[in-house]
Amino acid sequence: MALGLDELLDTSGFIPHGVCLLWRPDILALHVGSDILIGLSYFSIPLALIYFVQRRRDLAFGWVAQLFALFIVACGSTHFLSVWTLWSADYVVEGVVKLITAFASLATAAALWWLMPRLLALPSPAQLERSNAALEREIAVRRQMELRYSSFFNNLAEALFIVEVRPDGQFVYEAINPALARATGLDAERLRGQPVDDALSPEVASAVLSRYVQCRDGGDSIDYEETLSLPVGERVFHTMLVPVKDADGRVIQILGSGRDVTERKRLQEEMVQTSKLATLGTLAAGMAHEMSQPLNVIRLWTENTLTRLREGVADAARTERALSLVIEQTERMAKLIDHVRAFGRRDGGGTQLFLPGDSVHNAIDLVRHQYSLENIEITTTSTTSGLPVSGRPLELEQVVLNLFSNARDAINAQRAAGRTSGRIMVAVVDDIDTHSTVIQVTDDGGGIAPAVLPQIFDPFFTTKEVGKGSGLGLSIGYGIIDRMGGRIEPHNIDLGGGRRGVRFTITLPSQPVPSRDWELSHA
Repeated sequence: MALGLDELLDTSGFIPHGVCLLWRPDILALHVGSDILIGLSYFSIPLALIYFVQRRRDLAFGWVAQLFALFIVACGSTHFLSVWTLWSADYVVEGVVKLITAFASLATAAALWWLMPRLLALPSPAQLERSNAALEREIAVRRQMELRYSSFFNNLAEALFIVEVRPDGQFVYEAINPALARATGLDAERLRGQPVDDALSPEVASAVLSRYVQCRDGGDSIDYEETLSLPVGERVFHTMLVPVKDADGRVIQILGSGRDVTERKRLQEEMVQTSKLATLGTLAAGMAHEMSQPLNVIRLWTENTLTRLREGVADAARTERALSLVIEQTERMAKLIDHVRAFGRRDGGGTQLFLPGDSVHNAIDLVRHQYSLENIEITTTSTTSGLPVSGRPLELEQVVLNLFSNARDAINAQRAAGRTSGRIMVAVVDDIDTHSTVIQVTDDGGGIAPAVLPQIFDPFFTTKEVGKGSGLGLSIGYGIIDRMGGRIEPHNIDLGGGRRGVRFTITLPSQPVPSRDWELSHA
């Protein structure tokens, strides 16, 4: 039959534990003193463990310490009950406390063995010391590298800057070096941490942001030339952008370098202008003859009409025809003068979209008559559908004129050597596969020696006699085509019938243009 709680706690049938010790004071004092000291210690240890766990929130297994604290408190309680049962026979209560202690002990032991592999994996103090030492060495190395990088960044003559690419797509300046600050007049401290839109003027910000977006979206390095209006004035920079990606491949930074090429561009413009004037000089005789022909026509028809008027035999139809012819010839001269004036003018404008075939035909119109007087025939082939290119039309015309001039010199040299020569063939075609326009200028002037062919674009290199060439024409032409994003390549070719020559191939990438702008340009 189950016992009630009162019967279970009834101690009348037991005798206190002190009876077993015959109530000897010395033995009682020994047990009481020992159990009390052990109990107090057991109660103190959990307090220390709980205090430690509360202060050290970074412990990996703090709950184990709390489990140990429960176990130790239970053990301490059993010792206090051992003292109590010396005089009071509450053995049931003592047994319950021991049962609780047993469960706490079992749980603590199970947890301890379950955690044993992880506890053994924890580094020892010696390992921690070695790890800390290695970490300190790595920190020292990184600090040295950071110092070197900072010194490199701050002292390099090249203009450098770092742009942060934030997740929301905003571009923010992290730093610019002193060289860039000096070159642009921008305040490095004011720019740091500022979005590009806020740090720069709207015009400059719009120009650079389009490049940053191109670098971010493309994920590849890009380099380009840009003209910016800065606090120090209008400057031209050759800039390179390099994207920095995270582990997921997202561009998080853009490293940029820039070089002020304003003076170099100015010198290039001076060389181009000098080359233009030199080209006009070589064409002066032909243009003078080109002008004299319509002037002679005007004079003859005017004198004839005036004579008829004086003799009173002039008729209205013939007079009208004469005046129309005079107007036609004056318009022809005006067109030629305007073109020569435009060609010789210093070109300070920017790039534009234009049809390369127009520049080629303008160049042909300038020299065709003069070359025909020298028995040099210019033939043309054009299958272009009108793909626009980006650049300066007069500069492309200058390149073609220089190729004509070189072809003419080669033809005259061939004739001087007793060989038959006298044709320049020009072709303008579209390359649909590469979406580009190809211009070919071919002559039958004997070609170029293969040994010197790789050098013809070098500055001041010439195969002509002293005083007959500066060696800058092809070099300047190469620079013009390169700035347009194209290329120019020479090849010796066999024209058949024992004739040989050289073909210069100019390839220019076509640029897309909105239909409305294209209609306006045609208008």
